Amino acid sequence: MLDTNFDHMVTVKMIKLVYRLELMVITLLAIVMAWYGLAFLEWNTTLGVMTLIATPIVWLFLVLTSRMALEFLVNQFKISEYLRAIKDRI
Repeated sequence: MLDTNFDHMVTVKMIKLVYRLELMVITLLAIVMAWYGLAFLEWNTTLGVMTLIATPIVWLFLVLTSRMALEFLVNQFKISEYLRAIKDRI
């Protein structure tokens, strides 16, 4: 954290923690969405069933989007590391 030259990237080391936290938040969101779907079944069956069907689709979409964004971020840092290694060889 005290590296003022930014030679060592913290983001790459923290990305696993960030992904796990995102998975927990997305899963909690899906649980709440499913709970609302069950609650909707009592007064509007169609809305309740649609919500229950949409819950795993939304969960999967959010997990994939999160994973792709984090992979893109890690990829950018790896490109930077590889370019630094090439620069140091020359």
